[in-house]
Amino acid sequence: MSWQDIYKSRLMTAPEAAKIVKSGDCMWTPLLLGQPSMLIMDAIADRKDELKDVEYINCLTLRPYKIFKPEYRGTFTLAFGFYSTPHLQELAKSEWSNFLPYQSSDAGIKYGHRKRIFNRRTGIITQVTPPDEHGFVSLGLDTFYTEAIMDASEWIIAEVNPNMPRTYGQTNFHVSRFAAFVENPNPVIAVPTPPPSDVEIKMAENVVALLKDRDCIQVGIGAVPAMISKLLENSGLKDLGIHTEMAPAGSHRLVDKGVVTCKYKKVNPGKILLAFTMGDKELYDFLGNNPMVEFRPTSYANNIAVIAQEDNVVAINGSIEVDLTGQIVSESVGNLMRTGTGGQLDFVIGAFLSKGGRAINLVPATTLNDTVSRIVPYISQGARVTVPRHYAGFVVTEYGVADLYGRSEPERAVELIKIAHPKFREDLEKGARERGLLKKKTF
Repeated sequence: MSWQDIYKSRLMTAPEAAKIVKSGDCMWTPLLLGQPSMLIMDAIADRKDELKDVEYINCLTLRPYKIFKPEYRGTFTLAFGFYSTPHLQELAKSEWSNFLPYQSSDAGIKYGHRKRIFNRRTGIITQVTPPDEHGFVSLGLDTFYTEAIMDASEWIIAEVNPNMPRTYGQTNFHVSRFAAFVENPNPVIAVPTPPPSDVEIKMAENVVALLKDRDCIQVGIGAVPAMISKLLENSGLKDLGIHTEMAPAGSHRLVDKGVVTCKYKKVNPGKILLAFTMGDKELYDFLGNNPMVEFRPTSYANNIAVIAQEDNVVAINGSIEVDLTGQIVSESVGNLMRTGTGGQLDFVIGAFLSKGGRAINLVPATTLNDTVSRIVPYISQGARVTVPRHYAGFVVTEYGVADLYGRSEPERAVELIKIAHPKFREDLEKGARERGLLKKKTF
């Protein structure tokens, strides 16, 4: 049978595709731009009176699918690998909060264990491009954990979107892998980066001052990383590489200006390597159909052993709270999950093992209008530690940089207090003495 015949035989409407889901199944959607539109997901939700005990695992879900509404909880149980988006943050506060502590690099491995324990039939609903002349569709702008879950699945439903750009890398799959195709042209969601605050600009300046020619950078999500890209454009730095989880905002401008060449990379030389993106159309146009850009699953892009082979890896990520020993909290505010474990620790350890590498964690000195310090004697009750203190590297606030590498706990406390907001430094010194980190001075 030709690929065209396979494709036509599996082409169906959203309600028809929704019937593939059975009671007791576990279904996934990909990260961000790989997620299907409302069409198929809402068709599955409409079967709530026919189905029972269906688990839905999702991360960073952009669209407010019907399935998230309370009236669907009798049929669909929810599990989350990353919150962050507004409707998921509301669920994080609710009785249906159900967080899976997966790192980006190990999502497939950990799901293998979950499947072993609960033994559910598995499926995934993902966006793809139309097939090419050889019968291969592309996952486009997201390869995060999709392939790993496809490999663990008994069924795969593809929403075929001609607006999704084809991409280079580990993105192409033959039509025979899929149980159903639903054609649905829909816009690729673009989210312009918000303008940075004065605090975020200063933090970005402190980060750029730590960079040097030929560094290979990984940059997380948010206004500060976007500002870092903007500052890099006119920094005078050259021949940077990019090996990252998420494409930095403004990557295309850094290439145009010769700041990023990937010329000296040891792994995937000459290539920008990433697993997903989120940004504006200009960035998507650069990443799509570009042989300089390779999308790989996080089992490769975030693999610590792969990252560590590269020289001068600089991992730049945001955080919520840092205690005086260097424990870094990046995913919760106290007991409330805000984001997820993600790939931060993958890159922190990879950078630590990289020759010349370093990890940089960004944390504004205060929150709630300067009433609460984010540098603290003790982490908040219930807070989840994302980076253990023994891997903490550089911590950056708007007040400066604390280099924690190689320092003892008392020495770390001194450095962290220096970059705290001035109004909290005296209290932090007191807290450090109470913890036994700073000893009473003798004159």
